[in-house]
Amino acid sequence: MSNNIMQHNGQAPPPPGYTQASGPAYAGGSQYGQPHSNRTSGLQWVSESNGRIPPNPVQGGIEKDGTPLFIGRAMYKGGLHPAKVGQHLENGGCNIGYGHKEIAISEYQVLCGDASKLRWVRQQGLLNIKGFVPFPAGHEETGEPLYIAKTLYEGSQQLGKCAPHIKKGMSFPYGHKERTTDDYMVLAYAD
Repeated sequence: MSNNIMQHNGQAPPPPGYTQASGPAYAGGSQYGQPHSNRTSGLQWVSESNGRIPPNPVQGGIEKDGTPLFIGRAMYKGGLHPAKVGQHLENGGCNIGYGHKEIAISEYQVLCGDASKLRWVRQQGLLNIKGFVPFPAGHEETGEPLYIAKTLYEGSQQLGKCAPHIKKGMSFPYGHKERTTDDYMVLAYAD
């Protein structure tokens, strides 16, 4: 384990409501961010661990060396956080930004399916969702929604999270830190 990246030990039991088979469960039996209409019928969150990537993952970013970054999410400290996933990532295959640090997580979900159901919408500053519907990806411990975002950074396209309450608009894990930017794109439904 790198001294600079905190690792969430995947051996501990996941938080209540999170299972490998179904993902995070919510009141009424609904699955947060799971397909619920024709809008997302070709998309699903697939549980994985330890750097494994399921079939047909949705690529959202790319490292400067050309290595793909896939759209993911992971439970951490009571929240469900958008993440970057890749076999090359240290200590588990999934990284999130949290508490000014890059956190490696070994159990996560990867968005899989028909990427044509989605589009990227340019944002500047705090997230403004007028005119489009962002794809739901997670939430803070407090219940505030989190969405998937990407930004250009040092020759790469890095994945992270955005929300109206996030300083500058987006945060993302990179170089052992949680970084922020006000120039990014948010993942939204294509229609």
